[in-house]
Amino acid sequence: MFSPELLGDGMKVSKSMMMNHKERGFTRLSKRLVLALAAALVLTGCSSGGESATSEITIVLPEEPRSLASWNAYSNDGHPILRNIGEALVNRDPVSNELVGELATSWEQVDPKNWQFTLREGVTFTDGTPFNAEAAAAGLNYVLSEANAFPMRNFLGSQTTASAVSEYLLNVATVDPDPILDLRLYFVTIPQAAAIAADPASYETNPIGTGPYKLTSWTRGESIVLEQNTDWWGISSPDDAKGTQSIAKATYVFRTEQTVRSAMVEAGEADFSRWISPEDCDAGVVVCLGGATVETGILRLDNVHPAMKDLRVRTAMALAFDKQEVMDLIGGGDPVPQIVGPSALGFNDDLEPFAKDVEKAKALIAEAKAAGVNVSAPITVAARTGYVANGQEALTYIADAFNAIGLTAKTTMLDTAAAEKQWTMGYKNIPTDRGWAGFWFHGNELMDYSASVGSYYACNGPVSAYCNPKVDALYKEALQATGQDRDTKLAAIAAFVYNDAAVIPVGQPLFYFGLSDKINWAPRMDGFILLKEISFKS
Repeated sequence: MFSPELLGDGMKVSKSMMMNHKERGFTRLSKRLVLALAAALVLTGCSSGGESATSEITIVLPEEPRSLASWNAYSNDGHPILRNIGEALVNRDPVSNELVGELATSWEQVDPKNWQFTLREGVTFTDGTPFNAEAAAAGLNYVLSEANAFPMRNFLGSQTTASAVSEYLLNVATVDPDPILDLRLYFVTIPQAAAIAADPASYETNPIGTGPYKLTSWTRGESIVLEQNTDWWGISSPDDAKGTQSIAKATYVFRTEQTVRSAMVEAGEADFSRWISPEDCDAGVVVCLGGATVETGILRLDNVHPAMKDLRVRTAMALAFDKQEVMDLIGGGDPVPQIVGPSALGFNDDLEPFAKDVEKAKALIAEAKAAGVNVSAPITVAARTGYVANGQEALTYIADAFNAIGLTAKTTMLDTAAAEKQWTMGYKNIPTDRGWAGFWFHGNELMDYSASVGSYYACNGPVSAYCNPKVDALYKEALQATGQDRDTKLAAIAAFVYNDAAVIPVGQPLFYFGLSDKINWAPRMDGFILLKEISFKS
């Protein structure tokens, strides 16, 4: 029905991307994913143009953004809206996933601690002010300021300082050498810093960016409305922009229940639903798509806990449950041995997913108990409401498995704000009696394992519940490496933390989306939902 190299209206898959997956042994993709991708690609090819410039759509999301500040553009609750308002220096091609220019047209690392970006000319913010190197530097420095300490900064590695070299040439300096700074800046949309300086409170509620859409209203708890930015630079350069403004107005509403989100599409109340279940797909959503992803489901263990600080207990927990069972409960996908997939630099092909082995797990718990470990210390299997499909069922299955091997486990679901507060507490601040085994999705959009190590395994990692000085030393060394040497060093860290069972990798999920029959769209690997990539059927 379709060629793997020709997707839709002339969009081509990069052969380098295809070979990258092949060479890394990317053979565990389920048949369901392949079929789902095929459906998405065929659907994208259905458009014959003729989109209406006055068309409106309604998108239903599982959760409302906690903030509309640009620092939140990296997160699952923020990027579906903020990536349509703001733009970054670089983005990814929606088909090949390769890094492409957005607000920058070219870039290079001029020395180990400096990168320079040639900026796109003729760009303005939605308030009419011009975008140039001074504006870019001010916006980047505000978002990544040590003083502001916005959560996004934690994922960017070495402290950066941006400055204007000339009107359209931007320099970004790092304290330590960083060979993947261009990848990191893919996370960072650039706000209008002068507007923030004039009204600091507006940053969280009234985003001003350079993107194809602008905020027209935010009714908290109900909806967010975006409308076209009629001065967007991409209107005259759709090829460079990788999209068009087929959508005139997008209204976002929020429903935590999967079945409700699916029913809204089926009833014509919404045109696009994020993250629905396979069962809802089978029940008759007009169009159901499953997409590839850089997300990995993980179970992060509080390593300061009286029981989980023991390697035998952590290993037993990794062996206690069937990873495929969890993936099936949350909508499908394949078990993985580390918290990134095979597309990431540093993926270790020698590792295998932790297999279920209840008897061995029981023996390890008994051994730990005999050695004086308090294996009865309470453990809480936790997740964020609306974030994990069939989340309560998955948590209950895992907790029951832990109880069956001799541990004491319960479950809890928290709203976004409460869950994020617990998740980003930092290793040094985690109470020893909290006992979280937190189920989360970790997305490595950089496709470089160093980002995951710095977040989850470094002692000062922003979402780390683990600390091992040896890992910190290996990580510091790997950060300066490039090419095959970097890949080898990162793969060695992957083997170390796998054997230390610091985090239990579960699997790479299939995310399902429900669409009305009037629109065309194909899932991106990075999970972004960009309005400029949605078109209407003729």
